[in-house]
Amino acid sequence: MASSRGIDPRRFRTSARFLLRSLSLRHTSFLLALLAVTVAATLAAALLGIRADLQAKMSGELKGFGPNVLLMARAGARPSGASPVSELNEALHRAGFPDDTGIAGLLLVSGRLRAEGEDDGEESTFLGADFAALQRINPSWQLAGAWPSGDAAGCVIGAELAARHELRLGDSVELALLSAVRRCRISGLLTTGESEDEELLLPLAQLQEAVGDPGRLSLIALSVGGGAAEATRAARVAARALPQFRAKVVRQVAEAQGALLKKLDRLAVSMSVTVFVLCGLCVMTTLLSIVLERENEIGLMRSLGAGDGEIFVMFLGEVTLLAALGAALGVLLGSGAGRLIGRHLFGGPSALHLATAPAVFGLALLICWISVLLPLRRALTIQPADALRGN
Repeated sequence: MASSRGIDPRRFRTSARFLLRSLSLRHTSFLLALLAVTVAATLAAALLGIRADLQAKMSGELKGFGPNVLLMARAGARPSGASPVSELNEALHRAGFPDDTGIAGLLLVSGRLRAEGEDDGEESTFLGADFAALQRINPSWQLAGAWPSGDAAGCVIGAELAARHELRLGDSVELALLSAVRRCRISGLLTTGESEDEELLLPLAQLQEAVGDPGRLSLIALSVGGGAAEATRAARVAARALPQFRAKVVRQVAEAQGALLKKLDRLAVSMSVTVFVLCGLCVMTTLLSIVLERENEIGLMRSLGAGDGEIFVMFLGEVTLLAALGAALGVLLGSGAGRLIGRHLFGGPSALHLATAPAVFGLALLICWISVLLPLRRALTIQPADALRGN
């Protein structure tokens, strides 16, 4: 007995049988449309998967630019007792910044450097730092030799400063700091292309002890991923956590990072949309040709009592099946392609992002449903008499 509302279940079953029969008779056209949807879904799944962790990976790559936030000690500021680096690290963690945010406390001291055999030496800048932290925020620095351990009487000298004094690895130098005179052995030659090429680097604790001011810092350098917006947010957090320091964003570095990330993000989205639009045109053309081939069949259905609802269900079921199969294949293939692309671009596979699957399924359904509108409009205008007469 027919239901009082909606489509008669018997007619629905009839429409389903027509759908299956149509797919079996025109499997070549269906497979062509399925291929178009699968290719589009594969590219979208790969790009969206890469996009999901693109910021983290590109931020890691862009850390070679160096720190993008500097905290400079205010005049007359004294250590509060707690380590400023530890306080800042905790504040950034509470603000939601990742644990691998690079933080390095630095102490700059002027003194006199004298190599063996020299009488007077020259005025130089000595930089005290935690060398492990310094390497994390400046991965592009090139070191010949080795970084000294914190308790060793070693130091690293900038390449320009070493060349001027004709110093080599293993040589000893004398440092005159205020009233203290110390010696250290050169364990590394540093090349940065920046001011560090003219400086001598010592373990932070040793330089603080030499100037008689434990805990003293001249500045704190941060390397924050995510571009200018995240760097500015980190500077605000740092200013609140450490009022004795003045925060400054290094705009050239931060804005370059942010601009590149935005461009890559727009590229991934625009390519996905473009490919899906081309896929939609292919699907629409294929479905329109199927409608033209099935005019007699649709006319016969109408002469047997099929209404617009049955025709609509048949075509909608066909494109929904097409979208579901294409999206499922695309997610599987796209995940593999994304991991392969990640391995070649970043030296390691991208993570498997199943969260992109709903977006891919949604895009595939949307494109297929839009693509069926024109063919469906054509199908609903077919009249039984004209179709059966071949007009």
